[in-house]
Amino acid sequence: MNGANFKGEGLFVFSIEDTNGAILWASGEFPKAGMTNLPAGVIRLPVKDGLYQVRLGDPASGMRVLDAGPLHAAADPFVRVWFNDGKRGWLPAVGEGRLKRTASASAQALPSATPTGVTTSKIVTVPLTDTSPSLGRADAPLVLVEFIDFQCPFCKRANNQVLPMLKKKYVDTGKLRIISRNLPLWFHANAVPAAQAAFCAQLQSNFWPMRDWLLANSEEPGATNFVNAAKALKLDLAPFVQCLEQGTATAQLARDQQDAQAAGITATPSFVLGRPVGGKVTGPLLVGAKPAADFQAEIENLLATPP
Repeated sequence: MNGANFKGEGLFVFSIEDTNGAILWASGEFPKAGMTNLPAGVIRLPVKDGLYQVRLGDPASGMRVLDAGPLHAAADPFVRVWFNDGKRGWLPAVGEGRLKRTASASAQALPSATPTGVTTSKIVTVPLTDTSPSLGRADAPLVLVEFIDFQCPFCKRANNQVLPMLKKKYVDTGKLRIISRNLPLWFHANAVPAAQAAFCAQLQSNFWPMRDWLLANSEEPGATNFVNAAKALKLDLAPFVQCLEQGTATAQLARDQQDAQAAGITATPSFVLGRPVGGKVTGPLLVGAKPAADFQAEIENLLATPP
């Protein structure tokens, strides 16, 4: 554990991520470095001389089941481990908190049948909803549907590094329409409230400014901050608060999650790119905070291909 030969009962939180920034699975809510809190889903394991053994996704250990399906298309998945010895608070357990699944001496983490290579993007279909916020012309030839979690750091990265290029080069020129949908991950305690705040801002035509605020402040979202954000955006505060308190966004969030599940989308950020046909879009599933150049290549390829 960072060079210390710890012995005793340790507290752990595990996640599986890929090099594109997609969080594929987590054992519980993420802790914060140095904090002594016990987030939901903490795993208690015996440790001897810094070594421990665990099988991730084992229900017998009280963990959420690990679906190996998303790992098949993941880019070099790895395990991130957080450790708490009960004294110093939460710390990365190995190096910078990254534990390569093929080099784990202290955790038997992944099913041996899980492939380690990268496969081509799978093709999925998702419905287009009239109630989802969008950027761009309704008759744009291409549509990019995103599924985001407002507490996801890689969604923040994609928003900062990819969206500006897409908007300038393709949305503003009428070639692309971007539709935003929600996939709040269960281990992010504030993801659902944040998605509700975005929806309530959308009712006042301020989804995109609220979206930017939520992602910029993804580490500390909360009801008080949502109200402060609404004030900063000059929203009508009374209906905004009423929207939050009444859970007005519940039906929309449920539909977003159901459509994501039906398409086999489990990680954030995830994007589906294609031509809109019959109220749906079918195309490659792009998972994680991929470089802007990857999105540009996919879009240019589609634009150059006859419908």
